[in-house]
Amino acid sequence: MSEDLKLSILNKLAADGSIADTKTAFANVSSETILGALKSLESQEKVTYETITSEVWSIEPEGQDQLKNGSYEARIYDAVPAGEQGISIADLNAKFGKMANLGMGKGFQNKWIKKNGANVVRLVDSIVDQVKADLQTIVATNGNPSAEVIKNLKKRA
Repeated sequence: MSEDLKLSILNKLAADGSIADTKTAFANVSSETILGALKSLESQEKVTYETITSEVWSIEPEGQDQLKNGSYEARIYDAVPAGEQGISIADLNAKFGKMANLGMGKGFQNKWIKKNGANVVRLVDSIVDQVKADLQTIVATNGNPSAEVIKNLKKRA
């Protein structure tokens, strides 16, 4: 246990009277190290503390890609030109690889695109990329929009 950390905790308490959040007050120290110092100080009857539990959500590399470039279905939608001709499924497969099938499947499910013979055409003039919006919310808040959103995002993995 770092004596320096224990001393820093005691100095902070002496200056401020309390520490609302040690994670913020000692941002460069791991939670486990802080907890160890607090337990040591508590055993010496120098402090009392209350543990605050929080969830922090992070985005995997696949999610980072979708955060930056849009969901697979939005990328497929963007690749389909407006009009009755659309784009061939072969061209989408060549451009997007395995992502093409995933994106087309979700695009069909969302009723953004449809098959027209060997081509894919748009059904709507514009879309909202909800997956990208949900990922942006997770990044902005380090939390989740809702349990249902998290469930849906996990299904995509």
